[in-house]
Amino acid sequence: MKVDNEKDVRKGLDEQKYYGAAIFEKDFSKHAMSQTQKVVMDSKKQEMQDKVKSGEIPPEQAKQMQSQMAKSGASQDIKVKRAEFKTITNKGANMQASQISSNVLKGIGDNLNKQTTQQSLDTLEKQDVKVSANEIEGLTNPVKVADKQVHKVKDHQGNGNASFLMFMPVWISSIVASILLFFAFRTSDNIKISHRLIASLGQLGVGVLTAFIGGFGYVYFMSAVQGFDFPDINKIAVFVSIALLEFIGLILGVMTWLGMKSIPIFFIAMFFSMQLVMFPKQMLPKFYQDYIVSWNPFTHYGEYLRELLYMNQPLEMNATMWMFVGFIIFGIVSSISAAMIRKHSGKRTEIPS
Repeated sequence: MKVDNEKDVRKGLDEQKYYGAAIFEKDFSKHAMSQTQKVVMDSKKQEMQDKVKSGEIPPEQAKQMQSQMAKSGASQDIKVKRAEFKTITNKGANMQASQISSNVLKGIGDNLNKQTTQQSLDTLEKQDVKVSANEIEGLTNPVKVADKQVHKVKDHQGNGNASFLMFMPVWISSIVASILLFFAFRTSDNIKISHRLIASLGQLGVGVLTAFIGGFGYVYFMSAVQGFDFPDINKIAVFVSIALLEFIGLILGVMTWLGMKSIPIFFIAMFFSMQLVMFPKQMLPKFYQDYIVSWNPFTHYGEYLRELLYMNQPLEMNATMWMFVGFIIFGIVSSISAAMIRKHSGKRTEIPS
């Protein structure tokens, strides 16, 4: 992908259109070969002076040659300047992708120095120019590589992998909370629909309370006990709480109709979705990219949490949050509908002791 200026590069990095970028200065080729051109020009001038002194070139001819060089601009002093090659990597977007981008860009910078050095040596060899010791460094290292990072990952931030580290505890906690709520507020044991609705509403209320206590408790535990450096601890706690509520709504909404036999489905979903949270989309199998990533709630959870932690993004009603709201509504509607529609059952399923 090619962009016009560095401002557009940084904008693209902020929007996660790419993970790294290489920036060539406008006069890159001119500056990269400036030291070689100066060495060649100085050598030719010295050679001409030696020939004039020895009488090999008459003074009049030397003046004519100098006049021609002045007209062509060849007699002007060449300003030596190292070419600048800047690399920018987005450390906060995805640790694996940023490391790969950084290594690739570093390799490009090294190859530019090697290729330009070889080109300079070939030019000097053709011109039969001898190089002094103090000119060697400028010829062998003509490109200055500047490595810059945006959205740096600070110390005690999970090495950029916090979104993955905070996925399994949240998901498993949601499953456990949903199972406990399912058994604590079973509505099929109640004959009257009004009693079932009261139990269902109590289940939902306790679910909301559980999600926010769990979300804030988990985030503050990570900060106080594990020493995790949150940029805005309350913002992250609110997001994790909403995510917990969304997952509980999804799981509980399914369990109200299918019961405990639906639980293995959620563990299988967790197993096959781990790589969605860990790796960027570009590193996933094509099937995942085409059919799974766009709708998978785990992907949205991981990406938005990463943006909140490392990209300084605000907590707002974007596509991820609307997806969360949708699953919460699904849980509410499913739970209330099951309480009204499902028939009374005298059977009772107990939690194994």
